[in-house]
Amino acid sequence: MTIEPVFPGFGSAPRLGYGCSHLMGGLTRRQSVALLEAAFDAGIRYFDTAPSYGFGQAEGVLGEALRARRDQVAIATKFGLRPPRRQRLVGLARRVALPVIRRVPSVKARLSRAAGGLVGRANFSPDELRASIEASLAALRTDHVDVFLLHEAVAADLSDELFEALERSVAAGKVRRFGIGSEAAAAAEIYRTDRRFCPVLQFEWSVLDGQALDYPASFLITHRSLSQNFSRLCAWLGANPAIARSWSRELDCDVANAGVLSRLMLAAARSANPGGMTLFSSRNPQNIRANARLMEDHIAPRQGAALAALVARDAASLLKPLQPGRSSAVPAAPDHRHADRPAPSPG
Repeated sequence: MTIEPVFPGFGSAPRLGYGCSHLMGGLTRRQSVALLEAAFDAGIRYFDTAPSYGFGQAEGVLGEALRARRDQVAIATKFGLRPPRRQRLVGLARRVALPVIRRVPSVKARLSRAAGGLVGRANFSPDELRASIEASLAALRTDHVDVFLLHEAVAADLSDELFEALERSVAAGKVRRFGIGSEAAAAAEIYRTDRRFCPVLQFEWSVLDGQALDYPASFLITHRSLSQNFSRLCAWLGANPAIARSWSRELDCDVANAGVLSRLMLAAARSANPGGMTLFSSRNPQNIRANARLMEDHIAPRQGAALAALVARDAASLLKPLQPGRSSAVPAAPDHRHADRPAPSPG
């Protein structure tokens, strides 16, 4: 199976992409390239990166891994968060610390914070946008990017001059599509106030959002369906074993199994955004292959939707506040005492 990159007017294949934010984090360059190759071999054809990812090295690693396959993939990168200053120093510190990082994860967190402190925010000027595009094209070893997102932009960052610079980049063939890649609340505000910047919208969504996505005319890309959201739901189910057993019966699978739950949450993200793209990240080739296989499972979207209904019914305390641009996905959750009440069938 190949999971083709698809955009409006470009076919109807299923859409799953690999997020590169964790590349070079506790991994060597060779290991990072191997992960990207594993994703490609599993059928993934959409890769999302940014100048600030991987201590400023993710774009270069992605370009190296895909240089012989560029015509078979879609690449998204961003403009808005600059790569770390003094990248050579950060890279040297990372190489020296790598053996320790593998044994002591807290060292990695401290190094990430230190590198993060060296990351600057762009001023979203046309000149800086053009320079960022050229730097990204050089790092990625390509003459164009398929998606170019304004990274962590807010409505106040946008201007007529910036929009015109984006359009010129499209006309020059260096950018195929542009859009916004921000937190959900900021993306919703931009969609409401200046929709011309929103042909593509990328933001976080998980089953714990408990909300339907409602952005007509924008191609939606969601991410962060797992990460801390998975940890929260996993811990909540561990603290509520009766509800975990009820969900397992209703979904006909063991939600106490971490692998099963993670795939259900990814399936829920796909179900919530069937016409868009869902991103995931993993440092485990086996998990990459398992997530890619999910796209072949026609039952999975129904199970994902059923999981979302169960979360809304029984775990209202985990749900996030409603954001502008979204609508309630299901009715308000009843009291947990009704956990054994049937949910919509996953089949």
